[in-house]
Amino acid sequence: MNAVARMKEAAPSILRMPPQSVDAEQAVLGGLMLRPDAIESIADKLAESDFYRNDHRLIYRAVLELSARGQPCDAVTLMDWFDDNGLGEMIGGSSYLIELANGTVSAANIAAYAGIVREKSLRRQVIDVATSLAESAWANEANGVDLIDTGIADLMTMQKIEARSEFTLRQAMTMAYQEAQRAKELGGRIPGIPSGIKRLDEVLGGWHDSDLIVIGARPAMGKTALLLNFAVSADVPCGIISAEQPVQQIGARIMSIKSHVPARRMRNGQFEADDLRKLEAGISQLVERTCLICDRSAPTIADVARIARKWRKQNAIRVLFVDYIQRIESFATNSKANKAERVGEVVRGLKNLARDLEIPVIALAQVGRQAAGRQPSMSDLSDSSEIEKEADQILTLDRPSEYDESAEPAVANISVEKNRHGPTGSVKTAWLAETMQFVDMAYDHE
Repeated sequence: MNAVARMKEAAPSILRMPPQSVDAEQAVLGGLMLRPDAIESIADKLAESDFYRNDHRLIYRAVLELSARGQPCDAVTLMDWFDDNGLGEMIGGSSYLIELANGTVSAANIAAYAGIVREKSLRRQVIDVATSLAESAWANEANGVDLIDTGIADLMTMQKIEARSEFTLRQAMTMAYQEAQRAKELGGRIPGIPSGIKRLDEVLGGWHDSDLIVIGARPAMGKTALLLNFAVSADVPCGIISAEQPVQQIGARIMSIKSHVPARRMRNGQFEADDLRKLEAGISQLVERTCLICDRSAPTIADVARIARKWRKQNAIRVLFVDYIQRIESFATNSKANKAERVGEVVRGLKNLARDLEIPVIALAQVGRQAAGRQPSMSDLSDSSEIEKEADQILTLDRPSEYDESAEPAVANISVEKNRHGPTGSVKTAWLAETMQFVDMAYDHE
């Protein structure tokens, strides 16, 4: 007995007609026949697959094709299209087309009817995903984690809020001018979320909504410490996805950064007289901050998206920090892809997440061995092709004193390799190893 049969036998009362509104579908199609130019207002919101009835799907496809050619969409031209494509029998001849046209009084409410058709379609899609998951669970075709990830991957495509995407040049310039006015009203403060490093903020303007920022470095250069410095300096609710370190280590590092008590003394418990007071003062400054941490090892991009969406909805996070790209798995459905393809899928997922949630996403990335002994470049990022394409800003971190005895000690270089919003360049910062802090250099007045 298959899953559907078991469901029927167990609870026949739950079997219902799928969500649909034939009246709304007829109103949309009849409205388009009366006023073909109305297609411009609904084409980007309504797809052929959103119609429940197959004949309505075909009629909508015909309307789209005829409109694209600049031809009218009345009963005669539509019937010609069906005859030319050998599909006349699919709609029962011209009588139904005439019925649609005659049964529609006005096209004035076509957008509202299109909204109903779309809403019913989304409900059917949710039911299809849920049914598929139930059947897989009954058949034991996948373990629980794979089922959840597959379901999330399917549902994520339905979670986007449709927004306007077409504007005139006048509207674009008006919005840009309004942004400039808001920046002016800040009185010199950066428009984005601060990084905590003044010179870097001068170059980038802080972290901006919908941006994916990638930071690359060789191992042991302090890229996780840099990420946590950014998290501590953010003046908004934030989230941290740590696939690299457990939450206790994350907490200890943040306490060291904020209290200025060396991490070494926190680990071995050999505090100096004033350390406990400093720790208490640091904790008191952070305890009311909204900062969510997930330390799941090797999460999938579906996990990251699910957690970030929950944090955005429940805790209103305004920025997400991710440590690190190569430790995140691609969707379970694409597990056989090669490493570069999987990294590409993760990067695209992070970029989509930044856009969908309208928050900056700052993610760490590995740098290849070829960059040993020098400042990494953008092309040194492991599996860099997709990262270079998708990231809005790419930074690399280097501490020359780690491999060059003549280099100035305790100095780190942050190189802005890519910046879609402004200049690139290099920023010097001081590295305080004992407390794992990156701070502005007091003598840097260039």
